[in-house]
Amino acid sequence: REKPKGMSEMDSIRKFEYRRSRMKTGFDVDFVSDGETFHGICGDVSDAGIRAEFSGFLDVGRSGLLILHHPIGVLKLEAQVAYTEKQWAGLVFLFKTPADCDMAIQFIAAISSIAAV
Repeated sequence: REKPKGMSEMDSIRKFEYRRSRMKTGFDVDFVSDGETFHGICGDVSDAGIRAEFSGFLDVGRSGLLILHHPIGVLKLEAQVAYTEKQWAGLVFLFKTPADCDMAIQFIAAISSIAAV
């Protein structure tokens, strides 16, 4: 197969990206963006973001407030839609401060410890 003009051999090689481990879940989430609230169910979560099924379609790049409603408590973080796949959307956390990041890590660790029991 002939490569496109101006494309090197390295351009055609897929880049490896580290992917944080995800934990299967099933708790409620809300995503509030531009005055709209999208209700959903979190399918899996990591300390970098979530994958969830929402009540409506979310555009990639859309940002807003993500609210995780887990039995251990509620976590509110800014997030952005990274991808959509059929009825699923992947959102990445947008940490404004190191404290936000620490809070998310602790929240996910608490969920993980409950799931391990």
